[in-house]
Amino acid sequence: MSVAPIDSSISTPPASAEAKFNAAVDKSKDEMSDEDFTEALITQAVTIGGQFIIMPKAQEMLNEAQSSEDDEE
Repeated sequence: MSVAPIDSSISTPPASAEAKFNAAVDKSKDEMSDEDFTEALITQAVTIGGQFIIMPKAQEMLNEAQSSEDDEE
């Protein structure tokens, strides 16, 4: 199997971890206002609440319904 050689003429300086972090912070400041952040936070809280509260209860109800069907047979 042949492998293509790496072109050493193209050199990009490696970004430091601090530069990446600063770029991420700057990007986050530009994209979302406080109102948008609050709305996203509430939406995620509702989603997590559904996953941890509603879904286990629904699973329990389904299991009870299936077990009662098994008793009828």
